[in-house]
Amino acid sequence: MININTGKRVKFLWALVFSHLVLVSIGSIAKILHWTNWEYILLPGFICFFISWFVILTEMINIKIYNKTFWLMSMFILPTISPVVYMIRREKLIRFIEPVDQELTLFH
Repeated sequence: MININTGKRVKFLWALVFSHLVLVSIGSIAKILHWTNWEYILLPGFICFFISWFVILTEMINIKIYNKTFWLMSMFILPTISPVVYMIRREKLIRFIEPVDQELTLFH
């Protein structure tokens, strides 16, 4: 099982997501404005995007989160926005599932 509570893992994921957003944005603007060597900015951005997307997708599959089906579908429907929103909501999604399980066991 993946240890999701390590600070290094969360910082690494945030660094990947942030670098993906910054590099792809700057690279896209550079391509639109016809800067020379724009591909050297855009390519690392896409590499960071695919790595962060894959790491977050495997985390979603392996851990128990609230509304797992929604989050997995959002990764395929909105692949550029979903990792950012997931990282913002990550702690609440992981914590929210635990009290629900405890409450359900009390009623049975």
